[in-house]
Amino acid sequence: MAAEIFISVQAEGFDPGTEYHRLRSENCADGATAMFVGNVRDFSPIAPDDAPAGSEVSPADSVGRRAVAVLELEHYPGMAESALTDIARQAAARWPLGRVRVIHRFGQLSAGEEIVFVGATSAHRQAALDACAFIMDFLKRRAPFWKKEIGEGAKEGSWVEARHSDEDALKKW
Repeated sequence: MAAEIFISVQAEGFDPGTEYHRLRSENCADGATAMFVGNVRDFSPIAPDDAPAGSEVSPADSVGRRAVAVLELEHYPGMAESALTDIARQAAARWPLGRVRVIHRFGQLSAGEEIVFVGATSAHRQAALDACAFIMDFLKRRAPFWKKEIGEGAKEGSWVEARHSDEDALKKW
């Protein structure tokens, strides 16, 4: 039986509790539900060489922090939904999933707001957990979203560069 896949790219916020209930509604065959909710952080890690004058850079981890008040996300309508659907279908082909829900927001989001929801159900715990992690790892690198971090009171922001750690995360799959 094919997994039921739901994808939404939206400006509106979502309630993780409501999304959990949508995964579970009339779904007694799947004993496991795994979810991931990503939120906008109020900081951006920066390498010491990129640190603006006056920024605190920890020598212990070689990473500093730049305050972020707003994260602005852009996407091409249709292309982002297609990429997320493809990633969810790949997960459903690898694991026996009952339902998959992926919600990704766009627009201007304040620090602390939910930005992404990934949920997967399966008869088995490990399949649900692995599928959820797989979808997030691929979403981070393959979904066509462009992110700009904007500091408190700033009018302009900085585009977020791809991180090597995100590419490294894909290699485990």
